[in-house]
Amino acid sequence: MTRPAAVADADLVILGAGCAGLTLAARLARSQSPLRVQLVEPRSGYDDDRSWCFWRPESHDLSDLVSHSWDGWRFSGTTGPALHHRVAGLRYQYIRASDFYQRALQQIDRAPGILTHAGVRAAELVPLYDGPDTVVRVETDHGSILARHVIDTRPRPMPAMLYQSFSGVEIESEHPLPFDGDEVGLMDSMATDEGGMHFRYTLPLGRTRALVEWTRFSSSPVPTVTLRAELDAELSRLGLAGAHVIRREGGVLPMGILGGLPESPRGVVFAGNSGGALRAASGYGFLRIQRWARACAEALERGGPPIGHPSEPILRRSMDRIFLQAVRADLERTPDYFLALARGVPAAGLVRFLSDAARLTDYAALIASLPTLPFLRQLAPTSFPVPQELVHA
Repeated sequence: MTRPAAVADADLVILGAGCAGLTLAARLARSQSPLRVQLVEPRSGYDDDRSWCFWRPESHDLSDLVSHSWDGWRFSGTTGPALHHRVAGLRYQYIRASDFYQRALQQIDRAPGILTHAGVRAAELVPLYDGPDTVVRVETDHGSILARHVIDTRPRPMPAMLYQSFSGVEIESEHPLPFDGDEVGLMDSMATDEGGMHFRYTLPLGRTRALVEWTRFSSSPVPTVTLRAELDAELSRLGLAGAHVIRREGGVLPMGILGGLPESPRGVVFAGNSGGALRAASGYGFLRIQRWARACAEALERGGPPIGHPSEPILRRSMDRIFLQAVRADLERTPDYFLALARGVPAAGLVRFLSDAARLTDYAALIASLPTLPFLRQLAPTSFPVPQELVHA
């Protein structure tokens, strides 16, 4: 037995109040949307557990959330000189998760049409058909909700070409840190071993404070305990073993989803990292989520259904696939590939590529900078085995 759409409990249920869910809900709150929105999130509270970075001009619509920015960024291997990049008019900018969460939650709390269910876990989604309309029953551990539309931003395991696993700490030292305060270490000390490629990512936050992350590219996710041990060893190598740890962050980003994104049930749209927000070749996703939330909110406010992330343009999708296949096929050469890009592609073109704004001339420069043979081998589509634990997840 079904109930008609007119008696649905909500026009929209958003599952997951992470970056994507909060961004959309806050945007609807700011626009004073008349939609009845319910936000379902298993967390009861938020930690300062993420860092979001991107390249933008100094002034933009998110400037008030930016806590630090830098006009330079650096690539380096274990030997040879570092490669330093700058682009006139652009800065590499950092938003702390705690600042993002606080502002979004404040805006949502002030919106009378948005109800937040904190500490509530959603389970089954059951589409109920009633004529031309669909009502989705959202089963939670606190009861069911009937929604006209559902946006599912919850993380889910997905098989990928590569995984970017990282563990980071924000540290405070009694002595000045060995980092250039005007420059981000985007990919420092790149090297490979039996576990894949690894590098250090460093955001200097002051003379004695920094966020330091240890990152690996590998064919399977790296356990947190392994990453933390390797990060501790890197901090010791830098003479920072005794630095005070203020907070920790970490995660695993799938790069290049195998088999495409899952098909969503009727009335449900996938969004966030599990819905295609992450850039396959880099793992950047924050600005892509902002663009999606803007487009989705506009579609909802016009009276239409929610929309998912747009599909990747064929040229970008093809370039990302070829690059990731080449990296996976020969992880030992991956530091050389990134150094070749940093050396051979003008800084502005490389930033455009990483920021989804590459021009044909940028793609040409990327192709010209990389060794020909390893990438020619990847022109034919390649099938990767999918781990069985992910097939049935």
